[in-house]
Amino acid sequence: MRGLIAVLFISLFLIGCNDNVTVNQQILNRIPTDSKIIIATNDVKNLNDVLSSSALMEEVKELERIQELKTASAFLLDYDLKGESIIAISPEGKDDIAITLITDILESKIIKADSMSVHTYDQITYAEDTTHEIPYYYLNHNGFHIASTSRLVIESLIRRNVEDYIFDSQFASIYDRTSGSDLSIYIHGSQKDWLQHFLLKQNSRTSKVRGHWFQLEPRKTDHVFNIDGIFTYADSSQQFHAIFNDLKAQQNRVPAIIPSNVDQAVIVTYKDAHKLHRQVNHYNGTTSKLNKTLQLILDNSTELAQVALPKTDALVFSLKPFEALFMDMDSATSAKFDYRNFTIYELREPVKTQGMQPLLPVNNYKFLTVIEDYLILSTTATAPEEFIVSYQNKSALSQQAWWEDLSNNISDSSTLMYFTSLNIIQESVTDKGDSKIINKISSKDFPFMVSQYVHEKGYAHYHTSIPQIDASIQNTGIVQTGSYKSPRKIIAGPFLFPNHLTGKHDVAFQDEDFKLHLLTDTGKKHWSKQLDAIIIGQINAVDGYKNGRKQLAFSTSKSVYYLDRNGKDVNKYPIQIKGGITQPLSVFDYDNSRNYRFLVTHGKTLTMYDINGKVVKGFKYKKQDEIISQPQHYRVGSRDYIAFAKADNTISLLNRTGKVRTKVKEKVSLTGAMSFQKNLIKMLDGNQLIYLNPVTGKITNSGKTVSATEYYIALDGIEIIQNNNKLLINGKSIELPYGTYNNIKVDKLLREEYIHLIDSGENQVYLLDKKGAILNSFPVYGKENTAIARSKSNLLTTLDGDDIIIYKW
Repeated sequence: MRGLIAVLFISLFLIGCNDNVTVNQQILNRIPTDSKIIIATNDVKNLNDVLSSSALMEEVKELERIQELKTASAFLLDYDLKGESIIAISPEGKDDIAITLITDILESKIIKADSMSVHTYDQITYAEDTTHEIPYYYLNHNGFHIASTSRLVIESLIRRNVEDYIFDSQFASIYDRTSGSDLSIYIHGSQKDWLQHFLLKQNSRTSKVRGHWFQLEPRKTDHVFNIDGIFTYADSSQQFHAIFNDLKAQQNRVPAIIPSNVDQAVIVTYKDAHKLHRQVNHYNGTTSKLNKTLQLILDNSTELAQVALPKTDALVFSLKPFEALFMDMDSATSAKFDYRNFTIYELREPVKTQGMQPLLPVNNYKFLTVIEDYLILSTTATAPEEFIVSYQNKSALSQQAWWEDLSNNISDSSTLMYFTSLNIIQESVTDKGDSKIINKISSKDFPFMVSQYVHEKGYAHYHTSIPQIDASIQNTGIVQTGSYKSPRKIIAGPFLFPNHLTGKHDVAFQDEDFKLHLLTDTGKKHWSKQLDAIIIGQINAVDGYKNGRKQLAFSTSKSVYYLDRNGKDVNKYPIQIKGGITQPLSVFDYDNSRNYRFLVTHGKTLTMYDINGKVVKGFKYKKQDEIISQPQHYRVGSRDYIAFAKADNTISLLNRTGKVRTKVKEKVSLTGAMSFQKNLIKMLDGNQLIYLNPVTGKITNSGKTVSATEYYIALDGIEIIQNNNKLLINGKSIELPYGTYNNIKVDKLLREEYIHLIDSGENQVYLLDKKGAILNSFPVYGKENTAIARSKSNLLTTLDGDDIIIYKW
């Protein structure tokens, strides 16, 4: 977080000082004692230029401390600076601050005791200016002009013997390395959280010394905000950064496996694991030995990462190239199980991390998995699953839209690296007013703060970058929003059902006990309801009360169900059908007036119900042969057609009352389902594709044949013939990667048709547009069944055995 707070700090000085400043090292002797933040510049305009286009600075400018400092620093507007200048911030009392300006002698600020308010200290006169909300004090003294919001600072500098005084030898050292740049901001780095607590007005916690000073130079770039600089520390003391002294930075590879929903990640690289451990021991003042398994992992890796996810934590190691895993997993494990084609091992002897803190938390890690060149340790079996999901969905950090911009502004190698999500930063703010401001910042705009160190001997190059997402360059992608592990075998679903309360979709499925379950789009269960048999067909969403609140209508093989979104029966439903239901429930809304009709097929008979559970007396169907397809409603012009096939190879076309509207004289041996396109009913007669005109009852042979290995479907503006991985879409040939594909599905979301199908051999779900182009980030993992829908987001749900998987795309 320190890097982000450094950025916040810069916003304090958006006060319009625009004149040239030159720095002389002698000025350091006048810096107030205990100054924590120091700005040196030869042109303050550089600061304004860096910040002028920063959307992030605009977001945080109302923070209480920033407003406080902006008010306190208003006196700087009184100055037309011409020479070298330093602005210092130092704490005063429990919660106050002092702002001090040190610059060349200013003749325009000569004190005239008879015309202004003056004070005398140690026989030296200084002036008080009360024209601003906060008064300030100033004088020309010993070759410099000094101005401060604090009388205590002014008087301490009056009595200071500058010839013998050294402000801070470590600061002098870093200043010698960095002076002369257009703009440098120096931040005291001795306490880990001092700056964070200072800016957010929190009580500081004691912590081990981190190092000496940060020198930071803001850098203006497109889409991101960057700060570069160096950080100094003592390479032979027990300072945190001494752990990484001269470690020789290695390539940062773990962002390619860390899930993008990570809260925080701390990444360390090393060429020599034994040297790293020795320096950890020196920091801790111990001579500890490492767990044998941990030492083996470190010896075979170049990078370790602490990864905190929203619900679990893990350790990740980037492995050196190898042909076989360097551990004998069969003898090392007490159990193992597969998850999405990967093996997760439960170790007989857990990996103990004592001796590597603070780089690793002290814990016993029982679970291990390997994904490509990454080894993952965790205390629970669910953590590896999250990494596997992210890997298969291509949703790791380095696969995000903002990564390219970020990678152009940081090094590809470092010794220490932090990823901190905006969510974690927001949760750390305790002040209600500040929290309200910080929480308005969207992770869609600023997802992460990234800090990076490349250590040398006694100092480190430092980079902080805050990517800003540019909506115009983002790629459409997919993320897994939730999952649910059913304790019982899933026999129907998943189905997507609109939720009027959230504007999203919920997910329904049925288990082997015939229980229907409804989940949120994140996998949290709403409710369960006992049914009497397996659901046949789809669950229909109906707005029976015409108020935008949808209900569920469907049938089992025994009954018709009509449920509200809380799982409660509506009106007289369920209605049990004597003899059983033989086709999925057909739900008709003839005129899009929400006067729904439920058409139930039972053998040779059709019965129509209204939403109240009453039989519609105006519908009378004279039963004939067994009905062998689900009745469908089509409209041509102002006329309605209810179409279905019968066992005697005839097609029926009925009107709303159940009477024959159009006679179809030709016999049809229906194979598969009917489709409706361009006012024609399209279907297979054996292997012949035929078109039925419902107005005339005339059948036309299309001249196309569909073999036993092919599958046919048509919907609105799309007609497809599928032969495994080969698709013929409106006459255009599309070939998917070779595999074993289930039959395609086509759904229309708003005005666009989408094709979805599963490669059951590789357990991959594909989503294509109507032209056959695979959507970005697909395929994703899935084994059985798919359903898609559009609400606030586009959703796709699928099954992994008895696991429900929910994606947003």
